[in-house]
Amino acid sequence: MNSKLCVFREIAFEDKEIIDGFFARYDKPLSTYNFANLFMWGRLHKYWWTIYMDRLVLYSDMDESAIMPLGEALTIEDLLQLSDILQKQERKGNFYFVPVQFALEHKPKLEQYFTLKLDEDNADYIYSTRKLFELKGKKLHKKKNLLSQFQRENPDCLRQKLEPRFFGECIDLSEKWCEDKSCDIVAYAYETDALRRGFEYFKPLGLDGLVLLIQEHVIAFAVFNRLNKNTALIHFEKYNRDIKGSGQAINRETAQHLMGEYEFLNREQDLGLKGLRQAKQSYDPEVWSLTYRLIRKGT
Repeated sequence: MNSKLCVFREIAFEDKEIIDGFFARYDKPLSTYNFANLFMWGRLHKYWWTIYMDRLVLYSDMDESAIMPLGEALTIEDLLQLSDILQKQERKGNFYFVPVQFALEHKPKLEQYFTLKLDEDNADYIYSTRKLFELKGKKLHKKKNLLSQFQRENPDCLRQKLEPRFFGECIDLSEKWCEDKSCDIVAYAYETDALRRGFEYFKPLGLDGLVLLIQEHVIAFAVFNRLNKNTALIHFEKYNRDIKGSGQAINRETAQHLMGEYEFLNREQDLGLKGLRQAKQSYDPEVWSLTYRLIRKGT
């Protein structure tokens, strides 16, 4: 196939209908298959997209990889041809978010052309919505205690729908979080930029959210939207680290708010950050959705 016929374009808001059409049709549980996610983080990842053999192909300049094409399963020959096309366009012929079953089923043939790597850093954490609300069991006992302490010390805390009048305070909280955590880490440095972009297109992107207020000031917030028919995607969750238990409070309030509509909450990846991994694992996920990277040999 002529590489010029496989034309990539940078993701823009105007592409939402086409890309969302693929996501709705194939209903994947992974956070990367969400237009709001791609659009908000576009400045960091610089995502491109095209349609190849009736499949959606997304490519990240930052990761130098294409996301596993979305559509009917490709043969190894088709995948290799797409890898060749990417290389002819001076991109890397790599793929990520490759399902474990696909990688293992075709491992002998794939290993002729690719190095296979289990990608723990990009594994999504998927939780039972009810479990995050109820906080039952030994593993979540500490979370429940912190939540109880927060409720005792902050009886006047209010939960409200995230509206534009709260955007400024949410940005401030996100920036403070970055300062506390270390803006030298790329993910944190770009997070507020992604949040600003989300707020700019909040309704058109189908975003929703909650804030927790103490004395009319935002002390925690969450931004989320639909990922698939039974899973919501939590894009952002920030809280005032000086108020003990506020993290547990926004987590539980979000679960309660979404419990009637979604069975699961996808809280995205830990990016290989030790502290973030510990925090996400401490909530006892139902699924840690591992995938593979395919790194083209000879590049």
